[in-house]
Amino acid sequence: MKIGKLRIGFLCVVMVTAFQAGTARADAFNDYGLTGSFSLPASGVFDVLGDGRLVTLDGADVYAETAVGSRAFGLVGTLPDADMPDPMYAGPAFVRVSPDGTRIAVGNNGGSSWTNHQVGVFNLGGLTGDWFPVDHYEAEWVDGTNLALTAGAYGPTGVTVLDTFSEPSSPTNPTVVTNVGGASAGITFDALGNLYTGNGYQFGGPSETGWIKAFSHDSWTEALSGGPAVDFEAEGTLIVDLLSAAALGFDAEGNLHVGGGDYAGGVNDKGFGALVRSTAIADAFSGFGPADPFDPEEVRKFDPDDVGENFYDVNYNDVTGELYFREGSTVYTYVVPEPGSLLLLTIAGLLGLRRYKR
Repeated sequence: MKIGKLRIGFLCVVMVTAFQAGTARADAFNDYGLTGSFSLPASGVFDVLGDGRLVTLDGADVYAETAVGSRAFGLVGTLPDADMPDPMYAGPAFVRVSPDGTRIAVGNNGGSSWTNHQVGVFNLGGLTGDWFPVDHYEAEWVDGTNLALTAGAYGPTGVTVLDTFSEPSSPTNPTVVTNVGGASAGITFDALGNLYTGNGYQFGGPSETGWIKAFSHDSWTEALSGGPAVDFEAEGTLIVDLLSAAALGFDAEGNLHVGGGDYAGGVNDKGFGALVRSTAIADAFSGFGPADPFDPEEVRKFDPDDVGENFYDVNYNDVTGELYFREGSTVYTYVVPEPGSLLLLTIAGLLGLRRYKR
């Protein structure tokens, strides 16, 4: 009976410890765990529809998940009058779902000639819409009307905001960020409307490849009403120097995801995707300097493929809470375990440790 009592007592301690671990779970930054992978119809860009299904492109063909999490894709239709690059060399630049989930914006990446840059905006129902002759690399919706674009040229580059209801042959597309001393990078907005973009490849500087800067909502929106654009090199808050500042976005807890890779030489900042902790971003805004990319408490690095020098595209699903890392047509999925799942994992781990020590 003594042995039995010891076992029961130990199990009680295990359950209390596990309950505390499960209910006092750490934040998403620490908890994301790899759960598997799946394949897209093509090696291309993707985004998340309003109901949590994924949407992706294969050239001019639009595919959507048949159900949330099904990992099966059905053809929605083909974009009309599309000029896309040779799929042997490149695909579309981006696909971005509007905030109300009714439209998609598509960048054609310069088309078959590489010089015919067009951004298309189409209704998901029927794929009716228009092409706008505007330069682009990446995009993010500002609201249901305006689409922010990082331009596709080499330094100095900037950010424009396309009015998607303006006349396609003569679009309204003012510059809101100017003088990025290098190639275009990703773009995103936080919950307060602050704009984040970066230097995708150092060309003129003084910023370096991977510099991600944030600009307050009040500063960058002045240009929408005729005011001056903000100067990337002279203004803004440096958030972090990481990869090539590509594939920017936020998860539900305000952590910033970053993709790409710095192949400019001098630093081995490639082969992974990353997450910048929300508190490190807040510290940067408070004047404590940018996040440290070598501090795992401020920048977490992910390399699910672990083969070669991956250039990850990163995205987040607000509906399912999944964090995605794409390499080619393969997408790796990370999620934060539910507290109950973490509880069971903790019990199993502690019991395993007990058996090992016997």
